[in-house]
Amino acid sequence: MVARWTRQRITRLVASSVVADPEDDSRMPDEDPVVYINRVRAEIEADAELRRRRDPELQRREREIERAWIDVAPPGAAGPQRELLLDRADRLAMIDVDAPLGARPGVRQVKGAIRKGTYWYLRYVTDQVNALNNVMTRLVRRLDERIAEVESAVHLDELDTLIDAPPEPSTIVADAVAALDWADGRIAVLSCGAGNVARALHDSGRQVYGVDQDALAILPGVRDGIDLRSGDPIVHLREIEDGTLGGVVLAGMVENLAPAVIWNVLNGALRAVGPGGVVAIAAASPRDRDLVESELRASRGISAETWAHLAERAGAVTEMVPTSDPRIAHVVVARRV
Repeated sequence: MVARWTRQRITRLVASSVVADPEDDSRMPDEDPVVYINRVRAEIEADAELRRRRDPELQRREREIERAWIDVAPPGAAGPQRELLLDRADRLAMIDVDAPLGARPGVRQVKGAIRKGTYWYLRYVTDQVNALNNVMTRLVRRLDERIAEVESAVHLDELDTLIDAPPEPSTIVADAVAALDWADGRIAVLSCGAGNVARALHDSGRQVYGVDQDALAILPGVRDGIDLRSGDPIVHLREIEDGTLGGVVLAGMVENLAPAVIWNVLNGALRAVGPGGVVAIAAASPRDRDLVESELRASRGISAETWAHLAERAGAVTEMVPTSDPRIAHVVVARRV
């Protein structure tokens, strides 16, 4: 977390310092300052990501820094604080009946008399509550340990590294998406890759931006002046205010999601668009995968027909737009009513 925060801070400082330098000739004469800042930030993030991929030792040190930060950070300062919360639950589980008496003359004696008179009753009640809290906290800690064992056993993170990310939608699919009847407002492309879909929407006159987890993947599109950002697309979707977008394109990363997560993502996308807003899904069907991909991506991703079914269950009006692309045969269009 601290490493990530440091990278983001360095990115902002470098970007702001570069823009503030009027003598810098790396900026094109007619380039928009915002586009320039985004390009510089993306280049810095891409270079950092490339260094991490080339040097496993650098990745190990980053993980050590993050663990050290979590050990000393206050609750909430470093994201989910599983261990801190468990330790705090242990401390708060014990209820103490010895209330403080204070130091003021007279008041101290009155409080002392009240405490002595009620001690036997409070002790009887709190002993039972403390026994229950002790059992519950031990149960929660054991449950946390078992979940950690399951996560370690299935190696979810390692499995993701064994197969390449889904390819970006082709220009055929991108043109089909751009030709849809979009509502007014900005369109978010999640995930965007190098920006094929975002570029097609931009060229058609739409206000569009994209988000992708891979800082290297977005770099070509950023250099072309497309508004692409590195980050977690699902986290970004959760942070969008209700009804503030004209449309959302779901692509790429949705092919790696389990059906339960897909349902949440679809509902989040429909929530993000206003009435009449469009959610377009450009994803390949699992039945068209090769043997290796189908086995490694087992139980991940759904077909266009299932996307349409879920969108209808969510209350949207759906349409399946055919394409000539060999991988993504249909673009599912869900319009919020």
